[in-house]
Amino acid sequence: MRVHGLFLALALVAAPAVAQAQNNAECTGQSFSAYPQAMNLCNIAVDATHYFQPQLGLAISGGNPVVGSFRPLGGLGHFMLGIRATAFKTATPDLSANGSSSTVPRGDSVPLGAPTLDAGIGIYRGLAHGLLAVDLLGSIVAVPNNQKDLHVDPNASTMGNFSYKIGYGARIGILRGQFPVPSVTASWMHREIPTVRFGDVPSGDNYSYQIGLKATNLRVMAGWHVLFFDIGGGLGRDKYTGNSEIKFLNPDPLDPTIKTIPIALEATRSTIFADIGMNLLFLKIGGEIGKQMNNNLTTVSDFQGIDVRKGLTYASATVRFQF
Repeated sequence: MRVHGLFLALALVAAPAVAQAQNNAECTGQSFSAYPQAMNLCNIAVDATHYFQPQLGLAISGGNPVVGSFRPLGGLGHFMLGIRATAFKTATPDLSANGSSSTVPRGDSVPLGAPTLDAGIGIYRGLAHGLLAVDLLGSIVAVPNNQKDLHVDPNASTMGNFSYKIGYGARIGILRGQFPVPSVTASWMHREIPTVRFGDVPSGDNYSYQIGLKATNLRVMAGWHVLFFDIGGGLGRDKYTGNSEIKFLNPDPLDPTIKTIPIALEATRSTIFADIGMNLLFLKIGGEIGKQMNNNLTTVSDFQGIDVRKGLTYASATVRFQF
């Protein structure tokens, strides 16, 4: 009996800790934490933020920083300028979820992508066989201001119907191949987008999540130049960081206010991709198919019809002038 009593006492002590572990850390210890429906809404918004941020990261990162190209530009006097688009289809959690349970219906299936203006300039041709050739790369990532349920920071820099941020990076030559030996390059890029928000609580949504995003992209690529074509592929690792916040309308009738909670985001993802490029004198056309690999994300909420760990297949295309 004493042993059974001891187990019972330990269980009673551990019960609050177990219950707390079933909630996101950002939601515990808040003024609404004792109200289950408010906790559900908080968990839903936090989970949605962690689910969606790496997808925004994929939209601005893609795979190869110069789609369809596996060789450095060739040193001083060489440069390129073009436009690229990366896109894929994804599903969003339903913004009308009210926290009555931890289950969240699937929302709309939406295309997600961001057009990018790419630029590059050759700095160093490299040593023998192309070792240590250097290109400096730049990008301007644009976010459409008129997508459904997506609201862009009104203070962001704009071009027409797009808001944008400037990115930068470098590509390093490792080997200047000659068939059947491939050319090999590595790259590093830093990209950002203006802060975006999904949902609008004052306008009737039950919750919203605002995301800031900075992406660091590392890539290793290998490819062959055959007649008028470049063919190859690569792999990479991405790190996504940024400050975020969620908002939700507290369903507690004793405190029916909009709650705002800040979140620090950090996620990593791996990607693989295959490219083809066509060379028409100074005009280059490239296409890419890739996949952001499966991940180990865990959520408190149950997103129906959405596998938060499943990888995403994406496509990119580019047209650029290269001299």
